[in-house]
Amino acid sequence: MSFAGNLEDLAIVDVIQLLHSTRKSGTLGVSCHKGRSQIVFNNGYIVSATHYDESIRIGKILVEMEAIDEETLHQALDIQRVNQQKNSHKPLIGTLIEMGAIDKKLAYKGLECLIEMTIVNIVSWKKGTFTLDVDVTEISDEYRYIPDKLEQEINFDTQMVLMDALRIYDERVAARGGLPEDDEGEGDKRAPETASDDEESLSLDLSADILGLDAIDQIALKLPETFTGLEAFDPSEIHRQKVREVLPDFPALQREELIEYLSQLSSSSTPKNEQEQHRSLILYTTNELVEHGLLSSCNHAGIKIFSAVNPQEVDNLIQQNLERTLVPVVVFDCPVTHREGFSHEDLTRVRQELTTRYPELQLIQLYAPVDYLYSLQAVQTGAAAVLPRSLAENRRESFIGDFIQFLKSFPLFIHQFYRQQAETEQAEHRFLGQLRHLQSPTDIAFFLLEHTSHFFERSMIFLVRTGVLQAEKSFGIERDKTLGASTPLKFTVPLPPESLLTKTVAEGTLFFGAVNDTTVRDAIFGEISAPDKSKILLLPLVAGGKTLALIYADFGQSHIRKINLEILQDLAWLSGLTLEQMIRSRQKTPTKN
Repeated sequence: MSFAGNLEDLAIVDVIQLLHSTRKSGTLGVSCHKGRSQIVFNNGYIVSATHYDESIRIGKILVEMEAIDEETLHQALDIQRVNQQKNSHKPLIGTLIEMGAIDKKLAYKGLECLIEMTIVNIVSWKKGTFTLDVDVTEISDEYRYIPDKLEQEINFDTQMVLMDALRIYDERVAARGGLPEDDEGEGDKRAPETASDDEESLSLDLSADILGLDAIDQIALKLPETFTGLEAFDPSEIHRQKVREVLPDFPALQREELIEYLSQLSSSSTPKNEQEQHRSLILYTTNELVEHGLLSSCNHAGIKIFSAVNPQEVDNLIQQNLERTLVPVVVFDCPVTHREGFSHEDLTRVRQELTTRYPELQLIQLYAPVDYLYSLQAVQTGAAAVLPRSLAENRRESFIGDFIQFLKSFPLFIHQFYRQQAETEQAEHRFLGQLRHLQSPTDIAFFLLEHTSHFFERSMIFLVRTGVLQAEKSFGIERDKTLGASTPLKFTVPLPPESLLTKTVAEGTLFFGAVNDTTVRDAIFGEISAPDKSKILLLPLVAGGKTLALIYADFGQSHIRKINLEILQDLAWLSGLTLEQMIRSRQKTPTKN
């Protein structure tokens, strides 16, 4: 099936993202007065490209990369001509590999460069037409290559390549003083000798079999046929095919409801939030409907999203995102009992492995409402947040409506999640900047107390002594906290073996919750009176593996409020780190006679 459209009606970036989100195979041709470029997709991944400028071909790109020299290129071309006479035609890359003249990884990088250069060029075209021949991936150019074993390779991730291409395009626009390329003029008719500019941005992880180049002999090349009988491009038709494919036994009216919603997502997009430019999502799922729906809704909401179907792909995407200074969040789909890699145990194992390998990573777990116990377990095993979604097998009658609500809510949830991360990072940067100017351990301890007082009505700091805690300055206990810190309270609290206070000091870990501890009730509440609510905070200040001070805080006579414990935990960690560095620095400073 073939479609045609106008670039003035639908931006080519949206077409590329739609092909990726619907996991389509086919050939996308884009034409303007300059010429025609082509991008070939397989299951939503880019596998090949042809630049409209015939001087930009893979052979010259490889020479510019210094992967081969001119002499080797001419030798390979001569071999190709001889093979053609024998009716044994092979692509240039295959010929170079058979000659032992190039490494497969370099070949992969050269092809990626060609694809990126092609996309950088066509995204600047504002006028022209495009044609899409679905499920046709025929390649004619001798310099291009499409893998034969498509089910085995990790193709060029469309979102990753598109993201790099758009970044390069934006940099060029900025270099022109904010003026976009003139699609009516010469635009980006790029000379081959400048190809290396883009190559520097390539950093994808590579594997020996990633292109299936070992199957080079099985490649059959064929000239593409001219598009005939083209239909007007209708994004809803692609959604319709996908929904019919994954929900074949659902009533037509219900399917159309979902198709209509997905089509609305494709018709417009939300401007990207500047604060989220350096963030991305990695979706771990084998559910085609969830993948298709979330790719569509996240693209619409301006959220960078990538998908993976096994732990190795997740790990590759994490590394690729980090190399591009993107902070990834991994979203795990609901457990599937009889699906390898997606059972309750498998997801827990993968989540824990990622937490160990990437401690800074944030993980989100989706769960079915009937599986709420697993959501609690997920929080205990590394998930920063959990979110429910409906399953077709559990609520078939209302599934379509439930799924649409999930697609609407998910981007809002992610935006809020990103905002909380940004607040934490901003607080850390602000705290770290202030900590650098402190001159003594006392200043650092008071700094931690003062910032804790912003969250609670009453707070005070204890110094840890042998077997006891010694109360020092406080906020909101002897006087209103708006009047500032009070003078040291000076009472002491014992540390018996079974006390919550003793455990917190020994382990150096934050405690926040309701408490019914005898020592707290008698020794602390006996001095400052008990708060209306029993929920309290115990925040240790740890340096050199030892708890030196302990912050106590409660809500006094006011209502309990939502507290961002992550900020407090990070603040205590930064304070302890600064204190440890200060102590070490003083130990190294020679004593003056």
